[in-house]
Amino acid sequence: MTIMEIVNPRIEAYLQTLTLERDPVLKSMEEAGNKRNFPIIGPLAGRFLYWLVASTGARRILELGSGFGYSAYWMACGMYGSGEIYLTEFAEENLREAEEFFRKGRIRSRCHFLIGDSLRLMDDVEGEFDIILNDVDKEYYPEVAEKAPLRLRPGGILVSDNVLWHGKVLEPNPDAATLAILDFNQRISEDPNLITTIVPIRDGLSLSTKRPARRI
Repeated sequence: MTIMEIVNPRIEAYLQTLTLERDPVLKSMEEAGNKRNFPIIGPLAGRFLYWLVASTGARRILELGSGFGYSAYWMACGMYGSGEIYLTEFAEENLREAEEFFRKGRIRSRCHFLIGDSLRLMDDVEGEFDIILNDVDKEYYPEVAEKAPLRLRPGGILVSDNVLWHGKVLEPNPDAATLAILDFNQRISEDPNLITTIVPIRDGLSLSTKRPARRI
């Protein structure tokens, strides 16, 4: 199929002109991603994550599928003062690179760089999170929909990337990855414990807020 542009390229170009000058480390990460054809969320979605962390006052963040840390770096920069952020990544070389970028950026938050299967690592980390960012392999999205909301505090937010999947969610004969994303989108939309919206930024970001427990 032809890959669909979720946002009109001219609109995206205009929004890029409104993006403030970025941290030199972020620029280095963007250059590394372009050079290696490594998918990153890019500055527009990155700034959205920064805004989300800053506006909610998030202090404890978990990222599922961190790559070399681009999204996590944006979120760490959005924390006022100190906080705690967990990066999880299967490829050790990516995580070591993330550590180096975080060191160069002098990130003040307490950072945990965990190597292995992100969903298994989530089981090993105790406590609730203010924000969980999901960017694992798409086939595992339904498992994220099942497990991640349980790890959010009431009012916490699950953010997921690629939920519009280059427009493939509209295909009549979706492949396995697309089917998994369709399943995920349906689950988070129907979950009575979540309030979900999908924002057509870049490749689609879903935002699911965990409802507070009902008082009896």
